[in-house]
Amino acid sequence: MALVSEVIDRLPVERLLSRPRDNKKNLEELQEILGTAKPKTVEHTQAVPEDTIYESLAEIAKEARGSDIATGCVPCAIGHFGTCAGLLNEAMRFARKDGLESNEVLDRINKSLDELNALERVDLDSEKILTLPPGEKDLAVKALNASRATRHSLESLTTVDDLESVTADVQTIRRDIGRDWYRYRLSQLPKERLNEADLEMISGQEDQDS
Repeated sequence: MALVSEVIDRLPVERLLSRPRDNKKNLEELQEILGTAKPKTVEHTQAVPEDTIYESLAEIAKEARGSDIATGCVPCAIGHFGTCAGLLNEAMRFARKDGLESNEVLDRINKSLDELNALERVDLDSEKILTLPPGEKDLAVKALNASRATRHSLESLTTVDDLESVTADVQTIRRDIGRDWYRYRLSQLPKERLNEADLEMISGQEDQDS
């Protein structure tokens, strides 16, 4: 009893005399506010016909495929041949000293085969070549045939001399296809963007082709 009296003595007088909070009144005010708030209206846009959606998606897919082919077929083939040329030159450097069975030689030959396999199965697959314009298609077929011939030569190596011959051929292929590709690209540019030397070169090339 003495403890209760001590606690009461410590409480402020106003807390003993004040009424508890009117939570009901607060709740009524909150309900009034919520009741007067206007719900947000959602604007509905006109539905797009499914045919239009499918046509748009088809156009996007067509453009994407065309852009991939334009930048990723023959130029990538040139890059693969360039990588092979570098690898095989390094292989020859080791082969002259350690022979064809050196790990350094064999590893570089296998990496070159990987490059050629990727070239044939990804960058120059049938779907991409089929959709190329005529001039670029000719270059792609030329690169594809050269890749297959090079791959077969690498797979049938028996001497260091064989490796040296294939290495020289790859460098020639890389040079020739690279030159033909840039000449083709220049021939597709508007005439006003070319200087006189380029125009003469393209004109001479067209005369040879005819």
